[in-house]
Amino acid sequence: MNKLKRIGIAISLGIAIIGGVWLASPSRAAVCDKWINVIECGTRSHQELKSTYYSRSDFRSLMNWNNTNDAMIEGKNMKNGVVYKDGRVVVDGRVVATGARTVQRNTRYPASSYGTEVVGGTKYYKFDVQNSFVYNQFDIFAWFDDNGKFIAGVIKDCGNPIWGNPTPPPAKPSLTCDALQKTEVSRDTFKFSTKATAKDGASVTSYTYDFGDGTTQTTTSSEIQHTYAKPGNYKVTVTVNGKEGSDVQKTSQGCQTQITVKPEPEMQVCRLSDKKYPVTIKESEFDEKKYSKNPNDCKEVPEELEVCILESKEIKKIKKEEFNEKIHTTDLSKCKEKPVTPPETPSTPPKTPETPTPNQLPKTGTTNIVMSALGLGGLTTAIIAYVASRRQM
Repeated sequence: MNKLKRIGIAISLGIAIIGGVWLASPSRAAVCDKWINVIECGTRSHQELKSTYYSRSDFRSLMNWNNTNDAMIEGKNMKNGVVYKDGRVVVDGRVVATGARTVQRNTRYPASSYGTEVVGGTKYYKFDVQNSFVYNQFDIFAWFDDNGKFIAGVIKDCGNPIWGNPTPPPAKPSLTCDALQKTEVSRDTFKFSTKATAKDGASVTSYTYDFGDGTTQTTTSSEIQHTYAKPGNYKVTVTVNGKEGSDVQKTSQGCQTQITVKPEPEMQVCRLSDKKYPVTIKESEFDEKKYSKNPNDCKEVPEELEVCILESKEIKKIKKEEFNEKIHTTDLSKCKEKPVTPPETPSTPPKTPETPTPNQLPKTGTTNIVMSALGLGGLTTAIIAYVASRRQM
């Protein structure tokens, strides 16, 4: 008898233990209930969830009513989580919502419901989860918006949707490229400086500059300097490389800028090698050994010649370009010839005519006349004799 009693006690304890475990951790068989559950035995896998959603219009309508769409059912922003009887929704160890609520297909306790909702022709009873749950917790599929804010869930064991009051999501790591500033260092060299913001765990690892002339450069410094080979207009873009949990590259309109590289100034110089002016060169080409900025350095000193001026027999220096062979000669001996000396003036001064003696008449009387006649007659006789002698010959 005592043995039977001990056996009975052991069985009772076993049943009690099994019952306690069953109450604490619901099994799939325990939660299957076509009376209360939206889906009799739930949708415990993602594939079951999708199959039921696309095959049952009533379930699809109810999920849409609870702000869940096709993309979310397919897995967009979907995570696994837990909803507790006290109304907390927990995902990845964080409370994403409080005051959780749900619906049941029917209820054995209508007074515990806070109202009904007709969706797709089917009436559902609305409950706070503490008045709906028999167990302490249930696994769920949970959905979030792009900012990490909780939207809705569905209990895997029964297909009943849940919602609640979302808690503020933690700030997401954020990296932004804010501005690209330029500074002209010289005509063809520019300095660029990037301003970036890394928040809530984000970080900057490097900066990649596209200078618009076919060259790029990546550096860990937010400042960089670049020299352009040719004049022109260039668009410069910087990309900030960093982490927002994963690797990211960020740029923006503010991280672009336009620059203009002006042509190199030119100058006119005297080329010393051939004394040519003006010669146009770039300023960077100037070499004082080859060029001069003074135009006078290209003016040749006029070459002079020493010539003889034919007319005046004067030796004189003239510019080379002034030489005229009609009036000049380089034969200086032409100017060394002695000029013709005019006849010398007699040293005996001319006789002064005698002054007639007073009261004495000039010698112009008969004697002078006779002497003149005799002279003329003699000359005539001589001429006649000469002619006669010639005839006799």
